[in-house]
Amino acid sequence: MPTLAEDRDEILQLLYRYNHTIDAGDAEGWADTWTDDGVFDAGGSVLRGRAELVGFASGVSGMRHVVMNPLVDVDGDAARVRAYLTLLMGGAIGMVGVYEDEVVRTPDGWRFATRVFTPDATA
Repeated sequence: MPTLAEDRDEILQLLYRYNHTIDAGDAEGWADTWTDDGVFDAGGSVLRGRAELVGFASGVSGMRHVVMNPLVDVDGDAARVRAYLTLLMGGAIGMVGVYEDEVVRTPDGWRFATRVFTPDATA
């Protein structure tokens, strides 16, 4: 059985893999960070399941996702994660907000079951 530290490290790697795959235009690799029935609330637009996730990621380009200050609370084969996101577009800050995640341990490692992105209010 993995230690708490090993679980947390693998979950952090999941967050980073999510960013690198979507920024590289790897829609299939990005969808691999999710469970097959994963749900992503992208600030009001809700995607469900692999096909919708791949379709969404296929349309993303020219961005850099930067996740910061992740808090990881592991409870057996499930965990909650809260982290800040800064989205860079063309070298400028395009959006900031908060991710609220539910991740689960699968035979293939930790995966997102749900991810809710809430953009910060703008002035």
